[in-house]
Amino acid sequence: MSPAAQDVAKSAFALQDARFGLRDGNLPLAMTAAQTVVALNPDEIEAWYILGTAATSLGDFVAAEQAFGEGARRAMPNTATKAQMLVLQATPLMALGCPAQAVEAVRAAVKIGITDATGQVMAAVALTHAGLPQEALPLLQTATQISPRHVDAWSNLGGVRQFAGDIEGAEAAYESAIKLFGKSFHTAHHALARLRRWTPENNHIARLEALQCSNEQEACGVGFALFKEYDDIGDTVAAWDALQHGAMLARSMTPWSSDDETALVAAWKAHLPPERFTVTDTRPRSGPKRIFVIGLPRSGTTLVERVLAAHSQVQAIGEVKTFGLVIRRLLELPTHASLDAETIAAAMTLDPLAIAEAYTSENAYLSDGSAYTIDKLPNNHEYAGLIRLAFPDAIIIGLDRNPMDSLFGAYKLLFTGAHGWSYTQDDLADHYAHFRDLMGYWKQVMGEGLIEVSLEDLIAVPDTQIRKLMAATGLPFEEACLRPHEAMGAVTTASAGQVRKPINAEGIGAWKRYATQLEPLRQRLSDMGYLT
Repeated sequence: MSPAAQDVAKSAFALQDARFGLRDGNLPLAMTAAQTVVALNPDEIEAWYILGTAATSLGDFVAAEQAFGEGARRAMPNTATKAQMLVLQATPLMALGCPAQAVEAVRAAVKIGITDATGQVMAAVALTHAGLPQEALPLLQTATQISPRHVDAWSNLGGVRQFAGDIEGAEAAYESAIKLFGKSFHTAHHALARLRRWTPENNHIARLEALQCSNEQEACGVGFALFKEYDDIGDTVAAWDALQHGAMLARSMTPWSSDDETALVAAWKAHLPPERFTVTDTRPRSGPKRIFVIGLPRSGTTLVERVLAAHSQVQAIGEVKTFGLVIRRLLELPTHASLDAETIAAAMTLDPLAIAEAYTSENAYLSDGSAYTIDKLPNNHEYAGLIRLAFPDAIIIGLDRNPMDSLFGAYKLLFTGAHGWSYTQDDLADHYAHFRDLMGYWKQVMGEGLIEVSLEDLIAVPDTQIRKLMAATGLPFEEACLRPHEAMGAVTTASAGQVRKPINAEGIGAWKRYATQLEPLRQRLSDMGYLT
């Protein structure tokens, strides 16, 4: 047998091993065998597929992105195979914190034509996570037509319809997912509970109570769903019991340390001393003028975003994680790594202009050409000082709300994989102390460069406070800003329902329904001087 024939035979045997490894869950075997195949025959697209799929399952997103990218490059132009590889590439790109590249891959696949429902769902998920749910909507609608029993298609369709304000359509999609069950059924139950206010005559409590959960994640989601629906009908005893169960499970799955947060605040103060803000960097920045809205979750950040987004010169680009991702990328750190004191110290070596230009480049795919864009990620309060250095002319708005309302608002929500401080009353109090400490420091060093907005004042006298806010930002006042519920665009946060109503005081004092149960939190905050 000639050497060439030997290579063909060896490649065929290795491909068979790769198939068996993937089928049997032996992912290291699948990867090793697939690597053998592509070394011998780089045009074997199936091997690139197996290599990327196994690497994704193992969490090796760098290898997965490279494998799917190479498969896409080698696939025949304008074929379903090429489209499939591009869609698959988008998943590790999102995991690596490269949403712009993920969107580019998905759009290329859509242009070719995605023929299967699973591919359309994967493309839609990538677009939604990249802040483009409006582009995801037609893909999901088509996916449910091609495959009416595709549970993930229905569940994700419910989400994007909800973001767009189509509550009836979202409810119908979630119900379709629930009827089909499947791996996402608990997610759909939880999303459905959050969709609207339920009544004693119209709720899902009996169905939720009857669910048999197979793991802690499902039980956690059902616990928060039950809290929401019991709370809606006024059964505060059952609601609190459900919340305690859900929060206990969420806390066990989402590690958080008060000591780590203490170290973060200390690091920001140490590495960004007041003198760093005494000299303004006058080098020009490209792109639109930036508005950053920061604060605690559930403090009114979405409402302020919608007020500003109603302005003719302003575009809201949502809760993008770009600023933190850019810092890690410029430092050549894993994009999923937690912020720590070492990262903060290293970030001080970066040129603020380089940070700004990288941020602008990464977010370019979201821009519609408006003169101003709003980045509304509450957690950006951690980066506020560095944001000021990167964008000396940025408008930075910090929200303030009664801590009992804001913290209870966070406590009763399930933030999947985030905000580990929000699941016990002691952690809520500790985090609030760190938050106030850091925000107080940013106010000290930025002065009027940090615009403070009280949610209670905004709700009490919206006309006066909105005019005051517009004056502080330098934007000319427009009447539309008094009607933020009419602002166009998707809302992808837990406040999606509230901000589509006229400004109202529905959430003010909501914690008092559970005043007895929340007394430990109230007492801690009072002892720390945050309540009068």
